[in-house]
Amino acid sequence: FFFDTNQTSQTLMAQTATGQQNASLYVGDLGADVTEAMLFDLFKAVGPVLSIRVCRDAVTRRSLGYAYVNFQNPVDAERALETLNYHTLKGQPLRIMWSHRDPSLRKAGAGNVFIKNLHKSIDNQTLYDTFSQFGNILSCKVATDGMTGESRGYGFVHFESEESAKAAIEKVNGMLLKSLQVYVGPFYRRALRQKDASNTYTNLYIKELKEGVVEDTIKEHFGTFGKITSSCLKADKKGRPFAFVSFETHEEAGKAVEECHDKYIEALCASEEQKLYCQRAQKKSERMEELRKKLSQLRARKMHEYSGSNLYVKNLDDTVDEKGLRDSFEKFGEITSVKIALDENTPPVSKGFGFVCFKDAEAANKAISEMNGHMLGTKPLYVNVAQRKEVRQATLEVQYAARYSRMASGGPQAPPPGQPMGGYPMYNSPPGAFPGYPGGVPAYPYGPAGPSAVRAGMMGAPKWAQQGMPGMGPFPPQGPPMQMPGPQQMGMRPPPQQQPARRPMQAGQAMAGARPVPGGRGGSRVGGPGMAPPMGGVPSPMGRQPKRQPEPVPAPAVPAADAPLTTSELAAMSPEQQKNALGERLFAAIAAIQPDHAAKITGMLLEMDVTETLNLLESPDVLQGKVSEALAVLQAHESDMSKA
Repeated sequence: FFFDTNQTSQTLMAQTATGQQNASLYVGDLGADVTEAMLFDLFKAVGPVLSIRVCRDAVTRRSLGYAYVNFQNPVDAERALETLNYHTLKGQPLRIMWSHRDPSLRKAGAGNVFIKNLHKSIDNQTLYDTFSQFGNILSCKVATDGMTGESRGYGFVHFESEESAKAAIEKVNGMLLKSLQVYVGPFYRRALRQKDASNTYTNLYIKELKEGVVEDTIKEHFGTFGKITSSCLKADKKGRPFAFVSFETHEEAGKAVEECHDKYIEALCASEEQKLYCQRAQKKSERMEELRKKLSQLRARKMHEYSGSNLYVKNLDDTVDEKGLRDSFEKFGEITSVKIALDENTPPVSKGFGFVCFKDAEAANKAISEMNGHMLGTKPLYVNVAQRKEVRQATLEVQYAARYSRMASGGPQAPPPGQPMGGYPMYNSPPGAFPGYPGGVPAYPYGPAGPSAVRAGMMGAPKWAQQGMPGMGPFPPQGPPMQMPGPQQMGMRPPPQQQPARRPMQAGQAMAGARPVPGGRGGSRVGGPGMAPPMGGVPSPMGRQPKRQPEPVPAPAVPAADAPLTTSELAAMSPEQQKNALGERLFAAIAAIQPDHAAKITGMLLEMDVTETLNLLESPDVLQGKVSEALAVLQAHESDMSKA
């Protein structure tokens, strides 16, 4: 459902210029399946609607859960805000507020209030009714669980003015709402809260405790640093003890951290090697964020350190282990690590790929040049520099965009007319199947050599290309050779009828007056009066005989599409036959995973090396990963084209 966004922009600009009230609404908390048409049916009952837009992800095109509704009249927008706010659509209440183009109002946090310890039964409407008596509310929301939809016990109320927020905090903080005492205070962003928490904390987390330690021993030791308000001793799933100790002041907690962290304490530690861990207690989200940052920094440092020296090796035989892989590559230089990916079976089985990391890039380059295609066990190896998933996907996107631009500009990669590819060409007959014709397809059905030559050329084409060859139907039964058209059909000028016939020459005159051209096409340029014209009565121009077509050479036998390919069979094929044989099998495998885009993904994957493509057929897990990457590239490109 589409609307005229240009008209909307012009109307809003005119309203701003004349000082009119805003007529745009923000609609949040939408279900994933809510569309513009559903919102239009809901809001059109209030007044004339100029436009509706549901914001979607640029790649997946999934709804982001919010939309913008633009009314023609600001009065209708205000009426919709009053009557449809928290209206249920597709099982979820809508959260409607005025749309503000300037984000400074939202980011400033002025007038925003945080409420916690809410009863599970309190929803958005109840919270709105409770706080609306203190002033105009811009937005009101109770945080809910994304899976169950239940309240998480806290919410937010954004007032229009700071005075209204202060009045709500003063009146409601500490009051009972449905038998629960609520906390109401000003809202602070997470970064500011974490910064303040590092300077005001009082709760400590303690681990690396010895087994059998009791809570009284912990309280006795930490009680020397200040007054303890609460403590707790627990054990994780592996039976390792840990504790929490809360002090009355931040200074006391800081002193305990300074005196106990990374120190050996005889009463709490099992040995001198086991040092006590004592730090500020953090929420799980804070710990995960810190761990994510550390891993990201470690990964970046390793990628920089081992850039060009870490190799990706695949198409490994099941019998090759890490020791055998190391023995095969250690002749090129010092190896720092070797790893083969294993599945989760018992016992684990190789996934067919691994990594070899050299100490320097020179040894890695030498290994690539000598080991790529090398037979290890019963399979040829594929060896290349290891790349992260993001880099591989970006490379695929660049290749896809370059190919599409060549096709769009009518370059050599452009598909034939009517081909339903949207970027990648179908696998029709190989370029050399029909010599002398652009695109490899003759202008007439069979060609001078008859239908057998066409069938021979089609031997290398995939099955889906034979069924869908543009402009060609199924071959009829083989009949007599096709007759060439007459001279008038070919556009030749017939000999003038009024020209008198030549007097026949005697044999001697012909031999004496005519000089044959040795080595000329069609022999001598003179012929006897009784010589039959070539091509069934059609005179040859300039007296030349037509060039005789060579006999068609039968194409080498290609294994059946359901028969497994071997390296020896691929080596005996031409490059075109290799692509067709691999394409037949790869298309069938991809069609079972992603039938809607099987042809396009097959074209993308066949751009890889033959050895790498053969490994995809032998490794379903690797094929699944490549199909997922190619599908992501296709979706990203289609979204970019739709924007354009």
